[in-house]
Amino acid sequence: MDMYAAVLADALKDGKRVADSVQFYIQFGSQETREYCLRRGYLDVFQKSGAHVIEPSCGACINAGPGVSTRPDQIVISAQNRNFPGRSGPGQMYLASPYTVAASAVAGYIVEYEPSEKKELVGA
Repeated sequence: MDMYAAVLADALKDGKRVADSVQFYIQFGSQETREYCLRRGYLDVFQKSGAHVIEPSCGACINAGPGVSTRPDQIVISAQNRNFPGRSGPGQMYLASPYTVAASAVAGYIVEYEPSEKKELVGA
């Protein structure tokens, strides 16, 4: 959740949101994760950026609920843990880090996340 929040906060600072052509779902893995996000202010960031927040439950990784493809021509990029054929619908499924998933949701196509402020590595 920290990674999603970092990317989406950067996007908001740059005046960007989730691309109009994208449905971006963030699902909590537990009530504890939801509470963590609430304490950190992430829910506000997720909602302002255009992400759809989903309560903890079974979801796209078992082809249930939002986030699954419904047609073979759809492309899904996800940070879930399963991508074998048909597991999340008939479309193309790609697995990536939450950084890449969120950056791709903002861009509208699969991209690498590049922070707006480059941080220098110390002692590398």
